[in-house]
Amino acid sequence: MDADRTGPGVRLPPPVVFIAGLGLGFLLQHRIPLAFAVPGNPLPRLLGAVLVLGSGALALWGFLTFRRARTTVRPDRSASALLTEGPFHFTRNPLYLSLSLLHAGVALLANALWPALMLLPVLLVIRFHVIAREERHLAARFGAEYETYLRTVRRWF
Repeated sequence: MDADRTGPGVRLPPPVVFIAGLGLGFLLQHRIPLAFAVPGNPLPRLLGAVLVLGSGALALWGFLTFRRARTTVRPDRSASALLTEGPFHFTRNPLYLSLSLLHAGVALLANALWPALMLLPVLLVIRFHVIAREERHLAARFGAEYETYLRTVRRWF
């Protein structure tokens, strides 16, 4: 079977990567507490709430776009359509951006610095073990159409 038909070969489910990063961050937070702000300062919680709500809105928009296009949201499956509408018009990775916003928002809501710091290694894993594979798959599957999309839409934002 052609490589472009079998899928991108993603083995790490992105939500699991984000959950693992948050979990490790909260474990470190429990052992060595580090806060963003002094307790009682409402700013981290306010910003965290905004990020969590924005994350949910972006995720919903992304999922609805996948549904309308009748293609899979699962990164381990072959794409049947190249999404360029909805949030994909602005970012090539709206669902990963949504998970990143959620991760940061939860860390802020908890006023916990370690979970926020764990976002960087999570993003590196997503970039090199998920997005890179997806991009190779999409290039093989959609060719010139995908190359045009790459030139006009940024990866994250």
